[in-house]
Amino acid sequence: MRELIGKGVSGGIAIGKLYFFKKSILDIPDYEVDDVGLELARYHAGMEMAKEQLKTIYDNACEKVTKKESVIFQTHILILEDSKFVELVENAIKKRKNAELAVFNASKKLADMFRAIDDDYFRARCNDIIDAAQILLQILQNKGSVNTNLINANDPVIVAAADLLPSDTISFEEDHLLGFVTNGGSQNSHTSILARTMGLPSVIQIHEPLGSFSGQTAIIDGQLGKVIVDPDINTMALYNAKRDRYVKQQQRLKKQVGLPSETRNKQYIRLSADIGRIEDIEKAKANDAEGIGLFRSELLFMNREKAPDENEQFETYKTIIRAFPGKNVTIATANCGSGKGMDYLDIPNEKNPALGFKGIRISLENPEFFRTQLRALYRASNFGNLSILLPMISSMEEIDYVKREIGKIKNGLRLKGESFSENVRLGVVIETPAAAIISDEISKEVDFLTINTNNLIQYTLAMDRENQKLTDFYRPYHPAIRKLVKLIIDNAHDNNKTVSIYGEVVADSAITKNILELKADEIVLRPANLLKIKAKVREIDTSNSGKILGEMFESVRIPNP
Repeated sequence: MRELIGKGVSGGIAIGKLYFFKKSILDIPDYEVDDVGLELARYHAGMEMAKEQLKTIYDNACEKVTKKESVIFQTHILILEDSKFVELVENAIKKRKNAELAVFNASKKLADMFRAIDDDYFRARCNDIIDAAQILLQILQNKGSVNTNLINANDPVIVAAADLLPSDTISFEEDHLLGFVTNGGSQNSHTSILARTMGLPSVIQIHEPLGSFSGQTAIIDGQLGKVIVDPDINTMALYNAKRDRYVKQQQRLKKQVGLPSETRNKQYIRLSADIGRIEDIEKAKANDAEGIGLFRSELLFMNREKAPDENEQFETYKTIIRAFPGKNVTIATANCGSGKGMDYLDIPNEKNPALGFKGIRISLENPEFFRTQLRALYRASNFGNLSILLPMISSMEEIDYVKREIGKIKNGLRLKGESFSENVRLGVVIETPAAAIISDEISKEVDFLTINTNNLIQYTLAMDRENQKLTDFYRPYHPAIRKLVKLIIDNAHDNNKTVSIYGEVVADSAITKNILELKADEIVLRPANLLKIKAKVREIDTSNSGKILGEMFESVRIPNP
């Protein structure tokens, strides 16, 4: 028996044979073309064929998952049509490069830009660029059309692979699938999203080469991120029982919809959604979100020739706010930064963008860009309950500047006869130790605080959570993090302000009680985690908590190496 440890991205238990899927690697030719016009025509013809194939994949996806999830492949078409992508390819061909090399280099450049972004959601988008380009490259090299039956096996199997692109994931015959195991991947990749939507257990980031285990019986534990190869009789019996319990648990979670998010002793905490796209609204509603605790607006600004104008932004913000009548919607101002595809702003390429020119720093250096977003937000505020959130604040001077700008924006809208709400709340993201330490001063000047645990942990520990070399050292439940979180919440409450908390760790139900004991007012979660945390909240009794600070999170501490 062999136990492999990775990261679970889709819950559940799967038991079956491992089938190693190895995608053929395209050999990208490199040569100088004689006729540029003919090569451009070949590229554009290939583009049209690729778009048709993506439409076929979309239709295939609609039969397996919802249209909301299938829209991934319509997005792939938009990637191929993206003006930046087309410009890179055409410019390379005009320099006499062959179409295959031009497409490959353009997709690599754009994927690298997304990969450099210090946000899990946007990092995961690099695979979508690669996927769309791969389909176009297959056509340019006459490799045929989309294969809708990629598994050469009679019985259902667990698909193992170095990595899987979304088009691979959706192209497997569903009745042949038990789950997925990969060496690469991320929590927010569309492959992981599709696995969750299809209800298939999935574990990523396994370090051992999976090809050597092909054909062996295995167990996937998608919750613990564990793969057991060649399990013994006792382990099989244990996991058969665990699989039955998991099915019952999923049925129980569905029953949480409509129930209040309060503990057994009636302590209430708001559970809101963390989203980045309008398409996520329905998912948030389906999982009983009590509003939007964070809308990451920067996606509107990325990979464009120019920033969206005020009306385009206004329509987007209005749509989100109107989707949650009577409920709070928190929209963060654009968290711009190096490598996010915003060439229209003067953002230098940086070796370490996480510590560079980003967030509110860029907004303040580009005042008209910032004012346009503020005007759009205030105009949209008339349609519901809006809160505005400022990312990457580290000084009181930044808050003072923003408040003066907001005053000017409001006066300008009044002069134009534009209506807006006078009850817009202003909040700050606490994501650096500096902001945490002065959170007493900050909370006096704003209406609420939001703790970004991902960045607070990263900056406090001086560790990139995506760096696999640091896996044994990265401790999200480090005592310093506990003390900073407590400090922030206590400071806010001393000034009668509310505190929200979001990030990867808050989706861990093992620390939900600790968050409740600290008296956080809101937990902001990806939609898929809302019902799980609600169920945990409802089974907790905090009336006899009284835990001391040093005992917090001990049950889930990552051990020292």
